[in-house]
Amino acid sequence: MILFVSGATATVKKYRRCGELIVPGAWSEPDSLRLRPGMWAMDNGAYSGFDAAAFVTMLERFYGRTGCRFVTAPDAVADAHQTLLKWAPWSKVIRGFGFVPALVGQDGMTVPDLPWSEMGALFIGGSTEWKLGPQARALAAYAKARGIWVHMGRVNSMARIADAGRMGVDSIDGSQHSWFPDRRIPESLENIEITTTQGLLC
Repeated sequence: MILFVSGATATVKKYRRCGELIVPGAWSEPDSLRLRPGMWAMDNGAYSGFDAAAFVTMLERFYGRTGCRFVTAPDAVADAHQTLLKWAPWSKVIRGFGFVPALVGQDGMTVPDLPWSEMGALFIGGSTEWKLGPQARALAAYAKARGIWVHMGRVNSMARIADAGRMGVDSIDGSQHSWFPDRRIPESLENIEITTTQGLLC
């Protein structure tokens, strides 16, 4: 399981198993980041308020950079219907820049609702209750069966890392890793190692 962190560049560089999550409006310089293949991704910033211009500018800045794991397509928090409406136009924009779009799972989504053949990744979002519930687990299991990468957002505790591990999630992110990088990043990497080891022993 990969831990993606937005910001905290200096701390992230200390850890081999830590990746970079680029966010709109941060104006990250591509040359200042490691951008190892499969170890970086881009988010849409919708949780705190989507800015279309900043999102497109981010795609432009990183155009031509290879190895991006996914770009989170714009979504509507906890709203399945609006998220699916946004998917069609924005996923085409993301692919137009040469990146792989991730669809954000939101409250109420079920397996038949999702355009699986168009998705490069599944991002488990939604409310806390939903993302830990049976619908989200079903989406994650179906994605894994299809060989689709699964990411979970807002993972900020050992308990949530364990939840993600039980769902078979491939990567996670959480804001506390940006706010308190020197403490939270090594703690979470250790917890990921514990969760992974326990999973192998089960």
